Amino acid sequence: MLSSEQLTKLATALGGLPVLGCRPGSPAARAGIRYGDVVLSVNGVPTPDWATYVEARHSRARDMKVAIFRGGEELTIELVFDSAPIDTAGWLDYLTGADELD
Repeated sequence: MLSSEQLTKLATALGGLPVLGCRPGSPAARAGIRYGDVVLSVNGVPTPDWATYVEARHSRARDMKVAIFRGGEELTIELVFDSAPIDTAGWLDYLTGADELD
């Protein structure tokens, strides 16, 4: 398994974004995206940086198609979003590790 530093270098070389994890139960986790994947494009738009990812992600409201690099292959995965709004505060706590301090 690649370290996060190695994965980030690989993603940069491929012009994509490293997947360092998925929130359990999230649309990405349910679709099978996992640590070590590299997001190459979203809805057909290359994702070399997070700003481009966010813009491409918002081009479709209910789902998105994600091209990833995994194990030497490019795969396309479709994510279906929940109808419930995102818990932004909870998501930020998860990303910063604050939810583990409780």
